[in-house]
Amino acid sequence: MRIVVKVGSNLLVGREGLNKEYIMELCRELALLRKNGHEVAIITSGARAAGFALVGRGRPQDLYMKQALCAVGQVQLMKVYESAFEFYGMRVAQILLTRDTFSNRKRYLNLRNTLIGLSELGVIPIVNENDTVATEEITLGDNDMLASMFAIAWDADILILFTTVDGVIDKDGNLVKKYDPSVELKDLGKSSWGTGGIKSKIEGALMASKCGIRVTICNGRDVTNISRFVNGEEVGTIFEPIERLKARKAWIAFLSEPSGKVYVNEGAEQAIRSGKSLLPVGIVRIEGEFEEGDVVEIVGESGKLVGRGVVNYSSEELRKIAGLQSKELTRVLGYEGSKVAIHIDNMWIA
Repeated sequence: MRIVVKVGSNLLVGREGLNKEYIMELCRELALLRKNGHEVAIITSGARAAGFALVGRGRPQDLYMKQALCAVGQVQLMKVYESAFEFYGMRVAQILLTRDTFSNRKRYLNLRNTLIGLSELGVIPIVNENDTVATEEITLGDNDMLASMFAIAWDADILILFTTVDGVIDKDGNLVKKYDPSVELKDLGKSSWGTGGIKSKIEGALMASKCGIRVTICNGRDVTNISRFVNGEEVGTIFEPIERLKARKAWIAFLSEPSGKVYVNEGAEQAIRSGKSLLPVGIVRIEGEFEEGDVVEIVGESGKLVGRGVVNYSSEELRKIAGLQSKELTRVLGYEGSKVAIHIDNMWIA
């Protein structure tokens, strides 16, 4: 079983910097799972807070100084993780990612190959955002979504999103044991060092569950919640897996970055939802500029998302053949191309 655990700064950071005692407990729990035959990975925050504690300056407001503290703190963070896992006889590897690692197909496949190699070596991945270069991740992002994207890329079975409360709390202060989007939730806000909140955890959990991953948002102050959830106990707020997407379709659905939009008529939408490919005759208009092999959104006439897919033509070519029957394509294009604009095998249906 592959298990991904996301731990935020609110758990990792104390008054004097990194909470080394907590990290030791966390690593002990994961090392035990590893010795029992499971594969584990940690999505960790805490680099900026660790850098702040080491340098001893006031909290910076300028982005370049935040990036500098992340660069300093990441070293300290990995030293603590390495020492803790070494104590339990485990080796670790550092992986620093940005969002385009997932959206760029080539980089995404390189990441998957690296993870295959680490798995064969028996090494535990320690993953963080590359905050020294990814400005968006510092100013807007969070590691909850990164954890979900990593879990999907790694074909994980379980994703555990740690927080400082027992899970998702409703407006009356009660724990939501099984997530229900209709339940009105309590706004728990954000920690002083963290960038996310309960909303980002729910978004990440929903995305992972749609790819067949069982997810919980639970209290990270008790690290035994990891093994309890792995062993089948109902811990925290649980998001049951919806379906197990194949790796390529999971990438198309949740990790890729669409380059444009293809609007289709009602007949084409019905055909797609019944499991058929998108033909040029069903396309009514094109939005954006893209090349053959790019991912595009497929949108119905109502404006509702139908799905995403890898397109067989550039936006320029599709504009020429939109609405045409297959027998007319060669004459208009000047060469014999694919009869379908997006094949069903390269399509995710929303």
